Amino acid sequence: MIPTHDGYYQQIDGLAMGSPPAPHLANGWMSQYDQIIQGEAKLYTCYMDDILREIKHANADQKLAEINALHPNLAFTIERETEGRLPFLDMQVIHSGPQVSSTWYSKPTDTGLILNFHVLAPMRYKRSVISGFVHRIFRACSTWKHFHASIQKAKSILEQNQYPPSVYESIIKQTLDEIITSESGDEQSESSENQTVPQSPDTADTTSTTEIPKHPIFIQYRGKGTEEFAQSLHNIKAPCTVIMTLRKLKTVLPSLKAPVEKHLRSGVVYKIEWARCQAAYVG
Repeated sequence: MIPTHDGYYQQIDGLAMGSPPAPHLANGWMSQYDQIIQGEAKLYTCYMDDILREIKHANADQKLAEINALHPNLAFTIERETEGRLPFLDMQVIHSGPQVSSTWYSKPTDTGLILNFHVLAPMRYKRSVISGFVHRIFRACSTWKHFHASIQKAKSILEQNQYPPSVYESIIKQTLDEIITSESGDEQSESSENQTVPQSPDTADTTSTTEIPKHPIFIQYRGKGTEEFAQSLHNIKAPCTVIMTLRKLKTVLPSLKAPVEKHLRSGVVYKIEWARCQAAYVG
């Protein structure tokens, strides 16, 4: 129930935009139709309303109509491969003859704007930007050739945001080594699961340790002094987790927008209707 000037607005269907549980609930709701949508397709994956499925061109429109008839609120559209390429989320599927491969994908509207290297922010945040590229590209690419081409693209984006090669080269190498080591370790652990010898009660470690719960502490980042303060808390094993916050430029500059009347600043629900169809947007 959402209060408005004319009473209360009750959302009887769907989920509010930006609601944290929305993706999980949408995934769970769509999962009931997985078997019907997949059918006999060998290539199939789904994330909420984004579905990747192989199907013959002649049967595509008929299958689309069948899916949209499953529920009144389902209105899927279809996107066919163009020149053997089809984007899906963070990945581009490449269809070449009988073979299918994948590489990292970013939309044409992507500006390449990321956290600038010279911004006043903790170094670990900047390291996470670089390692995040490596993880995303490694998951999206099916061959080392595609991985190398995508990494070169990521390096170009990093340099546009003033990351020096002396910084990102070592982090890329370290992150890739950790990924490969982790994958090889997982394979070894799976193969040795059946060879594990159970311990007797006499030899098993019966000691138990009680962990002290840690409380989050938000500290505005002010440079090296903030990092030293966080390290000192870690050294004395303080029961807290330091979360560094950043002050954005908009908090310093004055707002150029006209002030909004006080009774309109919160609790407002609006509805926009399209003149040419029955669709409407509620925000």
